[in-house]
Amino acid sequence: MYAMFHLISIPVFVLFMIYGTLVLKHAIFIRTTKNPEIREFLNESTFYNEVLLAGLFFASGALWPFIYEPTAATEAGIDFLYTISTIIIYLVSALWYVQGTFNYFRCRRNPGEMQVRLDEEQRILAKYYDGFQISISVDAKRKLLHVLPGAVIILIQLGSFILRDRSSLYADLGINREAFAIFGETTVAYIFVFMICYADYLRLVAFYQLPHWAKRWFFSSVIRAEMKTFVSSCALVLTLTPFLFAPVQIFVSVAFVSSLADSAASLIGRRFGKHKFPKGSSKTEAGYIAGTSSAFLAVLAFSSMFNYTAMPFLRIFYLACAASAVFFLIDAFSRNLSDNILNPLLTGAGMLVVFFIV
Repeated sequence: MYAMFHLISIPVFVLFMIYGTLVLKHAIFIRTTKNPEIREFLNESTFYNEVLLAGLFFASGALWPFIYEPTAATEAGIDFLYTISTIIIYLVSALWYVQGTFNYFRCRRNPGEMQVRLDEEQRILAKYYDGFQISISVDAKRKLLHVLPGAVIILIQLGSFILRDRSSLYADLGINREAFAIFGETTVAYIFVFMICYADYLRLVAFYQLPHWAKRWFFSSVIRAEMKTFVSSCALVLTLTPFLFAPVQIFVSVAFVSSLADSAASLIGRRFGKHKFPKGSSKTEAGYIAGTSSAFLAVLAFSSMFNYTAMPFLRIFYLACAASAVFFLIDAFSRNLSDNILNPLLTGAGMLVVFFIV
C-alpha cells in the first residue's frame, strides 16, 4: 500500500478537500438564497457549475497522492517531491491567508475602513447591472490568461530536459524527467488554483478582506455572469489533473484545446460572426469554424511536438479529429454547463477513447 499512497501527500490533499467544501458550501448558498442583489447575477447553470467545480477539487485531491505512480521514480524520490511541493504550496498560501486575516482585523477595528470597502463593492456591482458586456479587448485578455497553463507546461517540459542533460540531479534524488515535469507542473498549477480560489471566495462572501492585488486581477477581466460566482480559471486548470495519467501527447493537447480553440471560437465569433447557430444562440458559424479548426490544429501541433513515445502520425491525426468533433458538439449543444469544464474533460476523454481503440 505504501508503494501507491504516500503519507506526505496528505497536507495538500487536505487543502483540496477544504477548498472543495467551501465551493460546495457556496453552491448550496446560491441555490437557496433569496437575496435579490445576488440573484440578479445568477442563472440556471450557476449552481451546477459550482457543484462541478467542487467535484474537480475533490477529484484532484483524490488523485494527488498517486500522481507520480506512472513514473519510474523511487519511493524516496517521490516522497522528496511531495515534501518540496507541500512546503512551497503551504508557504505561498500562508502569504494570502495573512493578507486576508490582516484586512479582517483592520476593518473590524476601523468601521470607517469597513464602510469604504463596502461602498467600493457596491460601486463595482453597479457597473455590472443592466446587461454590462466586456469589450473584445478585455475578452482577449481573459482568453490570453487561459493559455497560461499550456505555456507553463511547455516551459517546465523544456526545463526538465535541460536538467536531465546537464546534471545528475535526477539520479541523485531518485527521480526521473517525467517525475520532475509532473512536480513542476502540479506545484505551479495548484499554487495558482489555491490563490485564485481563496481570493475568489473572499470576493464572494467577505469582500472587505480582499487584497488589493486580487481586486485588480478580478475586476480587469471578470464578466457579468461571474460577479456572484467563481471565475473560470480554477476549473480550467483542475480539469487537467486526470490527464496527468494519460500519454503526454494527450495531456499537453488538452491544455491547449481548452484554451486556444475556445479563444478562437469566442474572439473570431464576436468579431466576424454574423449567422447564429442554432437560432437564438449567441454562437456563430464563424466561431464554430474557428474553434473546431483550432482544436484540430492544436492537437496535431502539440501532440507532434511532445511525441516522446513516437506515436504514429496517423494516430495523432485521429486524436485531432476526435478533439475537434467533440469540441464542436460541446460548443454547439452545451447550454447549462461551463465550456471551460466540459471542453477539456470531454475532448480529453474523446482522445483517450481513440488512443485505446485505434
